[in-house]
Amino acid sequence: MARQLLSLRQREGRGKQRLLEAHRSRHVTLRAWQSLAIVAILFIAVFALSVEAAKDYYKIMGVDRQADDRTIKRAYRKLAQKLHPDKHPEKGDQFVELSEAYQILSEPETRKIYDRYGEDGVKRHQQQAGSAAGNDPMNVFRNFFGGGGGPFGQQGPRRGPNRNYNLEVGLEDMYRGRRVSVQHQRNVICAACDGSGAREKSDIHSCEACGGQGIRVVQQQIMPGFVTRSQVQCDRCGGQGQVIQHLCSRCNGQKVTVETVDLDVEILPGAREGEEIVFEGDADEGPDFEPGDVSFKLRSVRHKGDFRRRDNHLYTTYPISLADALLGFDHQLRHMDDHNVTLRRTTVTQPGWTQTIKGEGMPKRDDDGHGDLFVEYQVVMPDKIEGDIQTALEKIFARKATRGEPAKKSSHSHEEL
Repeated sequence: MARQLLSLRQREGRGKQRLLEAHRSRHVTLRAWQSLAIVAILFIAVFALSVEAAKDYYKIMGVDRQADDRTIKRAYRKLAQKLHPDKHPEKGDQFVELSEAYQILSEPETRKIYDRYGEDGVKRHQQQAGSAAGNDPMNVFRNFFGGGGGPFGQQGPRRGPNRNYNLEVGLEDMYRGRRVSVQHQRNVICAACDGSGAREKSDIHSCEACGGQGIRVVQQQIMPGFVTRSQVQCDRCGGQGQVIQHLCSRCNGQKVTVETVDLDVEILPGAREGEEIVFEGDADEGPDFEPGDVSFKLRSVRHKGDFRRRDNHLYTTYPISLADALLGFDHQLRHMDDHNVTLRRTTVTQPGWTQTIKGEGMPKRDDDGHGDLFVEYQVVMPDKIEGDIQTALEKIFARKATRGEPAKKSSHSHEEL
């Protein structure tokens, strides 16, 4: 009996031990899973931060991932001219990023590596190849635009002509503000040949007449024993140093085509006479120069309500009747933005008297206030007076109305009148 009791207790102890071990095992497993979950979350967070920190070269250039080589070149041409440090020193970092993006995406091999492995993959490839991580952005720019002859050189930017227009707008547009859409026609780099003028790249050859220099040396004997040498533009290649065998079918070798674009001219409230609104880089494009600017100079035309402007103040003439001039009035003047301005007089108003109304002039560009409105009153006399009105006036002024008799010398002095 004792043996059976002892055996039962031993089995009970072994069962408790197994239960305890199972509990510990489950606890360890749970803690392991929790640790793995924390590690996974940290890994995802680090990966997300690294992806976020990585540069998106396509976004920098403003193109999608399916963009072809010509689209990438056109994007670089446009952005490089707008971000160049000579024009915008504060955008130097953006110019560097743009140059880096163009170097990667313009080369098929590095672009393929970037698409697959990202920025880090490109850096590893450059290190293994022994190449620099990035060239001088200015060299990239000069090489793109044809070396030292590009639009930016030691002598500063080489720019195309600006386009200047006068834009007539109503004074009410300067008061309220307005957006005006203007059609603008300009030359743009031919999309078919990317500004080369040739059907294919293989159609461009170095000029044999000038050896690709674009100039020729001409000797001329002016007298026996005296010879002059002068440099002239090569007449065969037109100074380009290259000749084209087959011209581009779209631009016919002109390197540019004509497009019409809509420019939205935003006239801000309080715009001034002669103020210029400039669109940078929207003039004619060319393969070897930076496009100039398009500017619109504002010219105001008289408003139908006969408002006139001087600086931030407005002037107008307001007609009133003889009764208004004598008895006072309470009128509403319609302003240029259709709100009403109260004109109130409780005393006699002399012809030509000017009333100043604060804060009803033009909006001020330098603060939130307005100038003043000056209203000059013009008394409009009736064409004729007769009947009861004439009789009443004769009683008021104690005199008879002058009729068809010859005028008599008045006994009243000027001061009495």
